[in-house]
Amino acid sequence: MGSEALFIFIAAATVIYWVVFYRFMKETGQMKDERGRRINQIASERTLIILQVLLLIAILAVDNLEWLDPAKVLALIYVVAIFGHALMRYHYSRVM
Repeated sequence: MGSEALFIFIAAATVIYWVVFYRFMKETGQMKDERGRRINQIASERTLIILQVLLLIAILAVDNLEWLDPAKVLALIYVVAIFGHALMRYHYSRVM
């Protein structure tokens, strides 16, 4: 995947995430109550821990593997951050 296609994919994923997140929060009203704020807080904390581990692995991998493109690794981590947070928030909204 070329850098232009990667940029378009990342931009599209971000816009889709923002639209879905805004619509979900508006329809459910989850940001108005304490439960919704707590779910978002827990999902954010877990996502941050996962991203820190992924960034550490990415740094080590890019340093040791010459064929690995750092831009593509960071793009993958970005996509994991966006959709991982959404999945964590969905999970905790079901569990809590």
